[in-house]
Amino acid sequence: MRLLWLAGLVLVLSSTVALHGVRAADDEPADETAAADTFVGCWTRVYDSAHLAKHPKQAVTALTLSIGTRTPSGESDPGMYSAKLAAKFRDKPDAYVMPSAARSAVKGSAKDHLLCVTDGFFIGRFALEPAAKAIKITMQGADQHIAVVPGVDTSGFILISASNPEHSVFLLQPAPAKSCGH
Repeated sequence: MRLLWLAGLVLVLSSTVALHGVRAADDEPADETAAADTFVGCWTRVYDSAHLAKHPKQAVTALTLSIGTRTPSGESDPGMYSAKLAAKFRDKPDAYVMPSAARSAVKGSAKDHLLCVTDGFFIGRFALEPAAKAIKITMQGADQHIAVVPGVDTSGFILISASNPEHSVFLLQPAPAKSCGH
């Protein structure tokens, strides 16, 4: 009887150790390059009333940005990132989203920012730059803007562009993946 009890205890302890080992492996990123990728993730910013009072021409009250991992387009080409933006505006109850994801390519001599392009009816361009643990959305020049629509009503689109100086740079903070709908 005592031998049976001891065998059961050994089985339980070895199972606990094995499960703990599995959990530890699951906690680690599967791909170390994805873990080190400063662009992939979810970022958000909700502007408080104090900020909006200091910037009365800023129509944007909240932004959420999701950047997905690259999809390789060949052995030597790591591919482009996919970026999707959602926004809220003053006096508008609906959330506005980009109708389709932007294709974002690494640019710059130090490969330190992304240049993003949207296709289709709502052609647009904007840049993304890491800023410590945050990310900056920048738009400079008349050809850079982001089109967002409320739900499926494409006629109610809004352009976020540098034509309003309050919309030329946005600094977003890291957010949990669930903030981006993941």
